[in-house]
Amino acid sequence: MKTPILETERLILRPLAVTDAEAVYNNWTSDPEVAKFMTWSTHPNVEVTRVWLADVEKNADSETSYDWVFVRKSDRKLIGSAGIYFKEDAGCFTLGYNLMKECWRQGYTSEAVAAIVDFAVHTLKQTRLCANHAKDNPNSGKVMEKIGFHYVQDGHYDSIDGTKHFESREYIYEADAN
Repeated sequence: MKTPILETERLILRPLAVTDAEAVYNNWTSDPEVAKFMTWSTHPNVEVTRVWLADVEKNADSETSYDWVFVRKSDRKLIGSAGIYFKEDAGCFTLGYNLMKECWRQGYTSEAVAAIVDFAVHTLKQTRLCANHAKDNPNSGKVMEKIGFHYVQDGHYDSIDGTKHFESREYIYEADAN
C-alpha cells in the first residue's frame, strides 16, 4: 500500500520526498541534538539527506515500511518525520519519530504519532505495535505513554553505523487494550 496522507488538527503527514532534502537537512537531520538518541547520525551535508530520502521514496509502495514528513498547517514548514516499519523478529510494526528542536514540547509529536497509530490499527489492521526510546530521553517515553503504549522491559539498541549504543525502554501498543 502506498504511504497515505494523514491529517491532524495542526499537521499534514505526507510521504517524504527527495525534494524535501533542503528543508529536512536544515530543520533536523543536521542537528546533533535531534540525532542524539536516533539510530542515524547527524547528516554532515544535504547530500546525505538526499540519498536517505531517495531510499525512502523507493519504498513508498512497501507493505512493510511507511514514512511521513510532518507539515505544519499554519506555515507549511516541514518540522519532523516518523515511520512505522515491520520487524520480522518482533512480529509487529515498530514506530520511530523525530522533530526539529524548535518544535519540542508543543504536542506535535503526540499528535502525529496518534494519527500514525490510528492508521496502523484501522487501515493496516494491526493489533500490536512496538517502540523504544533511549533511557536518557524520557520525553520520548512520555509521547508513547500518552498515545497508549505501555512499558514492557528494558533493552538496548545501536546506531546504524555502530558508533552509538543506548540502554533503552521498550514499549508495546495493544489495540484491544486501548
